[in-house]
Amino acid sequence: MMTLFPTDIRHQEFSTTMFGYSKKEVKEFLEQLANELEDYQRRQEKELQRREQMQVEVQQEAFQASSAVEELKRREELISRTLVFAEKTKADIIANARKEAENIIHEAELKATRAIQEAKQYLAVLEQQYIQLKEEKRQFLMQFRSELNTFKERIEKDPLLAKEREPLLDADFKQIKEEISPTRKPTVEDNKN
Repeated sequence: MMTLFPTDIRHQEFSTTMFGYSKKEVKEFLEQLANELEDYQRRQEKELQRREQMQVEVQQEAFQASSAVEELKRREELISRTLVFAEKTKADIIANARKEAENIIHEAELKATRAIQEAKQYLAVLEQQYIQLKEEKRQFLMQFRSELNTFKERIEKDPLLAKEREPLLDADFKQIKEEISPTRKPTVEDNKN
């Protein structure tokens, strides 16, 4: 069977018979049939174009979806690698922080030990100085007491403090004063004495 086109229908010629169909009606029918076939073909072409367009759109959407899926996979892989890197970095930071804390604690312990030793040494020096100062003070006080006692004894033996001797001292002084007095001229005997 051969494919018919609207132009084939329009130009179709039939042989004539004696009692055949009316040529005008056949022509009108064929024209109507050709028009409907043309409309049908146009609709089919439009449908085909629409389907092709839809297929292109579907392919584009499938490509975009595939690209989006690939992009999502790439992002997921990037996120996964980032998380692994972040976990490793976190572990490294924690390990470094622990080491740093241990070093700080160790250094602080060493400094504290040194400070305690220095304080003990300084305290020992202060204790020695304290003991020495106490001993020096004791010696000073004993010597001072001894000297005070000596002074006290001397003061107690001083003739001015003895009331009964004071008039004798006054008399001796008066006599010395009179002997030296300017009203009297020194004699040869004074010079001999």
